[in-house]
Amino acid sequence: MNYRLLALDLDGTLLNDQETISAKNLNALKKADKKGVQVVITTGRSYNSAHRYIHAVGSAHLTITFNGAVITKETAVLKRVTLNNRIIGDLIKLLKDMSYPPIIYLPDNKKYYETFGRYSEDFLSFSKGFETELIKVDNLASRPWEDVIRISAVTGKHDVTLLHAELKHRFGRDIRTVDTYFPAWNFWLFEILHTQCSKSRGLEYLCKEYGISQHEVIAVGDNNNDLDMITWAGLGCAMKNGLDAVIMEADYVTEKTNNEDGVAEVIERFIL
Repeated sequence: MNYRLLALDLDGTLLNDQETISAKNLNALKKADKKGVQVVITTGRSYNSAHRYIHAVGSAHLTITFNGAVITKETAVLKRVTLNNRIIGDLIKLLKDMSYPPIIYLPDNKKYYETFGRYSEDFLSFSKGFETELIKVDNLASRPWEDVIRISAVTGKHDVTLLHAELKHRFGRDIRTVDTYFPAWNFWLFEILHTQCSKSRGLEYLCKEYGISQHEVIAVGDNNNDLDMITWAGLGCAMKNGLDAVIMEADYVTEKTNNEDGVAEVIERFIL
């Protein structure tokens, strides 16, 4: 198959555990770019927290951030999907009532929170250096919110299933929920997005813009927020270090982890 687009997750996939792109991965990406393959970073991070990696990869700098809520080329926003304004207050109230402190993400890259609960120390350690503009406020529910990209909560493994079920029950088709596990800090980030937001929908949008078919796409990831693009792509690849649910759905599982240049393995095997 002549693949024309390579979609890459960052954390746990392209990045090693030191949050860097290895020389071998970078060299393979440059070869793929020279061959005309469009490399697209697809991440749950905001653009600001991912930009240094974006500019190290490929030439067009196409990016899907916030798990599909924002699509950019260079710094220009091609598409942004925000939550319905009428339900934001109810979402905040429900999370607070359930004792899951919410984090509010806005298009200006500012993030508002009251507390991160029992994960405060771990989340601040995790965020240090890339999640800027974290603003602590006294009462999120007292503010009028508009154009919210996502609402998140830092949770443990046992909370994730409950949150998915309760949010789906209360808000149904108005939202999409997704979770991502961060093993180095042993917490999960639970996210509430507009129902149309996903990495696969972001890729579908870019494929239409650039005349690329679904079958010409390789998607590589390791976590639950990568699952939809892995099952959507013509070739869905899971990292060896990926979650079991992701590995089970992938067309190909790398022999090497994110610390062993697993992305270079995919490029060398299927593109070069």
